[in-house]
Amino acid sequence: MRRRVGELSSERLASILLLPSILIIVCVVIGPLVFAFYLSFYKAEPVIGGISSEFIGFSNYLYYCFKDPLFWNAVRLTTYFTVVSLIIELILGIGMALVLNKRFIGRPFVRSIMLLPWALPTVVNARMWEWIYAGSSFGALNGLMKVLHIFPADYDAVWLGFGVPFQNIPLVGSFMEWVGASTALHMIILADTWKVTPLVTLLVLAALQPIPDNYYEAAGIDGAGAWSQFWHITFPLLRPVLLVILVLRTMELFRVFDIIYILMQYSIRVMGVYTFEVGMKFLHFGKGSALSFLVALFILGIALIYVKLLHSEEIY
Repeated sequence: MRRRVGELSSERLASILLLPSILIIVCVVIGPLVFAFYLSFYKAEPVIGGISSEFIGFSNYLYYCFKDPLFWNAVRLTTYFTVVSLIIELILGIGMALVLNKRFIGRPFVRSIMLLPWALPTVVNARMWEWIYAGSSFGALNGLMKVLHIFPADYDAVWLGFGVPFQNIPLVGSFMEWVGASTALHMIILADTWKVTPLVTLLVLAALQPIPDNYYEAAGIDGAGAWSQFWHITFPLLRPVLLVILVLRTMELFRVFDIIYILMQYSIRVMGVYTFEVGMKFLHFGKGSALSFLVALFILGIALIYVKLLHSEEIY
């Protein structure tokens, strides 16, 4: 009986200790989320002495879905940014993980320093790439190109420019122009990939290490090559972690804001930047709230597709 009372006391103590965290989550996350959802049904704009609000139902949602061309431009641009970034990060992350899974001299050191780019704050990362991409002789990339004699001494490339690459290639150039994928966007993809690929590598590496070597030995005896072993052994066993990476990175990329805003302000309107511009620059709180929930719906839809395509009930 005493033991039972002690257990109840421990449970009660645990509940009391969790209460501050629950209150913080309710106040910081759930409360603003509910209020933003409420605002999305109103025409809410600041006036002297407060906020003017008029209930308009689903008008904010209908406006962005059917009347605002900038919204669909942002959707196209964000989708392109997300897809290209994911492809590069997964290819590099899986490749680096396969290399780091092999034994070689200095492997512990390489694994240790690998996470340094990911550990950098986004602001520091963005400012570093801003200096690298600077469109003058003081820019690190322009300076490197001149040292390697790729660029003439009197030429400085504008890496964060608005020109559309591959315009001379049929179909590709037209697609890039339709999406609005400028040179600056591709340079930002490079900067973001440099920061996040180490994390992808670490997650894939953690999934590679439990795979028994005898799987590959048996496949080698049966005559399977390196590609066949990867496709039939490694990839199926990586599917759970790849699903996690795809869902998490899609969520982050589809609502990306900080690195693009620091480097380009409002010049590249992905969904995160456009939502911030509507809600915080133009102070259309209702429209901004509706935009944020539309972004959440896009992310939810993509996550469900990932689960459908990659999830398997049984891993062999």
